[in-house]
Amino acid sequence: MNRKQLLLTVAATLATATMLACGAGTGDTSSTVSGGDGTSVQAAPEPTTAVGKVGQTITLTNELLGDKTIVDVTVTNPKQHTKEPGSYGSKPEKGVFLVLDVTAVCKQGSYHSNPFNFKFVAKDGTVFEQAFAIGFKPELHATDLAAGQKTSGKIVFDVSKAALTGGRIQIDGVGLDANTPAAYWVL
Repeated sequence: MNRKQLLLTVAATLATATMLACGAGTGDTSSTVSGGDGTSVQAAPEPTTAVGKVGQTITLTNELLGDKTIVDVTVTNPKQHTKEPGSYGSKPEKGVFLVLDVTAVCKQGSYHSNPFNFKFVAKDGTVFEQAFAIGFKPELHATDLAAGQKTSGKIVFDVSKAALTGGRIQIDGVGLDANTPAAYWVL
């Protein structure tokens, strides 16, 4: 093996190790849905995204290097607003503020709960990120949860009224799958 080949091999090995350490997705987050009628639905192996209705609890599970994370997440109480509460309340740019309550309960391992783990996805695939609307209290704040801990608060999206029909709330995966959709709640 010449020097160039050796350097390429070492670089490839380091790149792979760096991706694993820094969060390249593995597709290992799985999700299940429970609640509503009391039944539980296991996500299909491909893709590993469960779909439930708003109000149902979705359980995200991830295992990496022997560390297992299990977190129950519930999205409830969807409401539409044409203005932020308060005397200086702003109006939505796209149509309405969609406000939902979120509860995350870490059952095992640790979980980074964050409002930016959620997106609104319209029926046509258009993605809406979190809106900057601080008037809806209490806000869901970014926090690290250990087993047995929970957090809750509101998430807000600025969406067009047309996007609401057939829209769904997406949650990203756990750990290395943080940039991959793990599950959806249908409005």
